[in-house]
Amino acid sequence: MEEIAFECQRCGQCCEGKGGIVVTLEEQEKIAAFLELSLEEFQHSCIHKVQDKAHLKVKNNFCLFFAPKKGCLIHPVKPKVCAAWPYFRGNLVDESAFSLAKEYCPGINPQISFAEFKKIGLYYLQKNNLICQEKDGPTALKVADLLNNEG
Repeated sequence: MEEIAFECQRCGQCCEGKGGIVVTLEEQEKIAAFLELSLEEFQHSCIHKVQDKAHLKVKNNFCLFFAPKKGCLIHPVKPKVCAAWPYFRGNLVDESAFSLAKEYCPGINPQISFAEFKKIGLYYLQKNNLICQEKDGPTALKVADLLNNEG
């Protein structure tokens, strides 16, 4: 895979919004340890539940752990969903969602085709063990079914 589909610009746009960053229990434990907090302290101060999933809280319309001019404060232990951007299920199955992401995110190669983006994205997710199987994990990373459709 020679073409570059995405190169992070560290702009923070993917850290913005109230959609929420889903974190599994395993990810919560890693982040809590990184922050030197007990799991209970971390959950109380940094997590809110939406239905049956845990989400990182938002502050000033950004992820709680995003700091302007610094970036991600938990980068070494950031959740899988953060590491996977922009290779989310919606961007891999819906060409119009991909086009919107390409307009929104300055790190996505403006010249890349949808087909090539999908191919590179699925490879990246698989190579980096970012495909989600956990029930409490982010739907955006539930793409195992797409691997069978790649030729």
